[in-house]
Amino acid sequence: MDEKKNNKQEKTKRITKKVNEDIKEIKILDEDIKTTDKEDKKNKFNTVEVIAIMIITTLFGGFIGSAVTFFKDNKTVGVGNKDLQELISTYYEVVDNYYGDINSEELLESGIKGMINYLDDPYSSYLDPTYSASFNEQLEGEYTGLGAEITNNEEGNAIVKTIFKDSPAEKIGLKVDDVIYKVNNTLVKDITLEELVTMIKSDSEDEVNLYVTRNKENLELKFVRGNVELTSVTSKTIEKNGQIIGLIDISIFAKNSYEQFKRAYEELEKDGITSLIVDVRNNNGGYLATAKSISELFLQKKDIIFIIEDHNGKTNQTSSQNGIIKVPVVLLIDGSTASASEVLAAALQENLDIELIGTTTYGKGSVQKTKQLSSGATIKYTTEKWLTPSGKSIDGHGIEPTIKVEQSKKYFENPIDENDEQLQKAIEILTNNK
Repeated sequence: MDEKKNNKQEKTKRITKKVNEDIKEIKILDEDIKTTDKEDKKNKFNTVEVIAIMIITTLFGGFIGSAVTFFKDNKTVGVGNKDLQELISTYYEVVDNYYGDINSEELLESGIKGMINYLDDPYSSYLDPTYSASFNEQLEGEYTGLGAEITNNEEGNAIVKTIFKDSPAEKIGLKVDDVIYKVNNTLVKDITLEELVTMIKSDSEDEVNLYVTRNKENLELKFVRGNVELTSVTSKTIEKNGQIIGLIDISIFAKNSYEQFKRAYEELEKDGITSLIVDVRNNNGGYLATAKSISELFLQKKDIIFIIEDHNGKTNQTSSQNGIIKVPVVLLIDGSTASASEVLAAALQENLDIELIGTTTYGKGSVQKTKQLSSGATIKYTTEKWLTPSGKSIDGHGIEPTIKVEQSKKYFENPIDENDEQLQKAIEILTNNK
């Protein structure tokens, strides 16, 4: 009995140390939208902090009889044990007495999932460690690794699909269609694609030996992992009727999308564009702060970009500067234009009266916050609502286009610019306005 007790205490110490070291708040999000930080919330508990307390106090089961203390912003906050005692005692009742085997960490995970599921909110969720890592990489706009997209071909071989610009993959001469057959001493045929990608990103060795087949020739390539910037903004010019139209596509509002957007516009400006099309179709959102920064490139100082609504009331989020983009602009939208994308669309339409071309947007008017757990998992939960500059909620019904254009079957069969009726309508409007 004493041995079992000692083992439990040792495990408790290890897990608690990891919880204290690793639980951290990460910047918010969006698949969804990043919340705005507020100074007056510093000393208040939110749902995630309660979950953190639950984890810590659950592990310190021996302290059930006393008050739990949680440290936040260098201040001590007391939490009465009556609030959590039943939860904790139930946990140990099950762990100590259940007939079958129990993984205590998985049991805690189930408890966290249960809390999130209880909210009955489609935008509050638990992301497992694997999905969480991918999710956070997309939002941060960079990761450490090779800088190549790898997929399986019809034969099941791991092949290189894309090489990212200025990446370690490009520097060592890796090519599209190279077949990867071994990484260090591990044959690729013995592992899954997911395991291969994880190995390339996370192997403990600084230098990685990559073995590939190219045109029936086996090659050994050595690389050192480096920071790889993910591209979320692409641009090009379209010439029509003697005019040069700029086209900027934003796939996600990542942390670095503002810098990419600004660079893209400055390059288009050098090309002499007379107007601009911004494409946020199929853009599910991203950081709210990024959407705000990109909006500021178009607006004037003190223009309202969006309004945050919470239990304290409403707060206007305004432009802090005068925008640099002066050319005529239209936006392309569709049913997958959501969240931060809708923030940009509403800000430009209501402030500048620009045309929104396409179909009705998704309709996500809530704000989420995220918290990363020691396991690598992430929870996200709704904290606020956002409204358009005029005070309208788009939640559940979206933003209507000012010019409705449905795509034809021809486009879906062959999605090129010439078959893109929404894009062609935008070009027609901008060239006719001259």
